[in-house]
Amino acid sequence: MSGKTHKSIFYHIVFATKGRQSFLNDRIQKKIYHFIWNKCKKIRFYLHRIGGIEEHIHMLIYIPPKISVSKAVGLLKGSSSYFINQELEGDDILYWQKGYGVITVCKENFRRIYNYIKNQEEHHRTGNIIKEYEEINVEDDEEK
Repeated sequence: MSGKTHKSIFYHIVFATKGRQSFLNDRIQKKIYHFIWNKCKKIRFYLHRIGGIEEHIHMLIYIPPKISVSKAVGLLKGSSSYFINQELEGDDILYWQKGYGVITVCKENFRRIYNYIKNQEEHHRTGNIIKEYEEINVEDDEEK
């Protein structure tokens, strides 16, 4: 057996703004998505897809096994809210809701989840959402 390990662990993660406030307008979405892409690259997470609507974000992401999902989500929530709050002008402040949703994704469902995240706006506009993919447990995490 070789000393190398093959890892193929994908997560579908969703988290929301505090009180599901419609905070993430198009301009803020572009900034926060770009920030999260770069943050993931810097810390060696692989973000396959990001998307959402005005009050929540979905990600399809690979997180190295040595990092817990809760630590990874806390890092992304905390750093993204800090970044956006430094960028914004005025009194608007981004707070993330406590908790997050996470589902492990097998290779067979990878493309389905990828497309679901890609088409978030359409799914919400038409009411064609998958409840399991939208759930967030608000008791798991500290507010970021």
